[in-house]
Amino acid sequence: MILNNLKIVTPNKIIDKGYIEIENGIIKNIGDKSYAGNDITIDKKGLIAMPGFIDLHVHGNNNIDFMDFDNDDLINVEASFYKEGVTSYLLTTLSSSHNKLKEICEKIANIKSKTNALLGIHLEGPYINEKYRGAQNEKYIRKPNILELEEYINLSNNNIKYITLAPELDGAIDFIKYSKKNNIIISVGHSDANNNNMFDAINCGLSNVTHINNAMKKYGNIDSFIIDSAIENNLYCEFICDLVHINKETLKGLYNKIGPKRLIMISDALKVKNTNICEFLMEGIPAIKKEDAAYLKNGKLAGSILTIDKALRNINELVDATLIDLSLMSSTNAANSLNLFNIGRIEENKTADIVLLDKNLNVIETYKNGIKVY
Repeated sequence: MILNNLKIVTPNKIIDKGYIEIENGIIKNIGDKSYAGNDITIDKKGLIAMPGFIDLHVHGNNNIDFMDFDNDDLINVEASFYKEGVTSYLLTTLSSSHNKLKEICEKIANIKSKTNALLGIHLEGPYINEKYRGAQNEKYIRKPNILELEEYINLSNNNIKYITLAPELDGAIDFIKYSKKNNIIISVGHSDANNNNMFDAINCGLSNVTHINNAMKKYGNIDSFIIDSAIENNLYCEFICDLVHINKETLKGLYNKIGPKRLIMISDALKVKNTNICEFLMEGIPAIKKEDAAYLKNGKLAGSILTIDKALRNINELVDATLIDLSLMSSTNAANSLNLFNIGRIEENKTADIVLLDKNLNVIETYKNGIKVY
């Protein structure tokens, strides 16, 4: 299959009018001019080709809650992701009981091979600081536990890929070391870590920040140790670009300090995204969807209803970002942070996960493993 007459965003340059040849789900060739051979082509009339978006942090979609799902749910939910250009995601949990998390791990082990977009599990808790728990249920929050994690790894068939952790907790450093030995990315979040905590955690392998400027001390504060450490140590930083979780001026400041090579767009979306549901539960906690986000009954932010394509348009309107910058933040950085180098970029011999957008960055088509899925 040859997709012709595309504006192609590669990691190093933008091809104004070229083609992408796909064979067996892999990008075989990228041409820097319109295809002139004898093969049949599909004219894409100047659409922008970017690597398929990757969402490292999403709790649900289309009335499917990733804390309570069955096999068909994870197969069916992919259509909703493809519509927003997302071709890969981490199923993100909330703090819950050990038995509940074990059950989720077992489900993932059984269904993963039947899905296309699922990369694995992101444990957002339960090893977080109660002070910054946000919308998480405090009765499930606990100290890092290597024996628990060992069970999750085994039951999930090595599909624990990413853990949000408060590094100031007792046992966190040994937990980080154990996680890194098992190729699990550790991200600081829901945390009150100080400079010493961050220094120790980074030295042991902590590499990411979970939804920066949320569930931690805010950017610009004299004691914003997590954010300052992230900037100084070039950590990858998730950000929720719905303009609710981070306001416009703060987002501009963080963008200027961190830069497009380290920021990662996430949705942090809940099951009520793409639905008319307004009231729902988050692991037993009542929440409400209104306007552009979800909230607890006390008014505290609970999560988002953001799509990644909307996040892309939002950041594009706020900062002076190139198409390459946008592709980094929506795809490449996420892949790199997970040490996945076969996705997240339009390059020869890489997986053909591609999203085609119009000039206003609306998703027109999505390709997963070289097959048009939206």
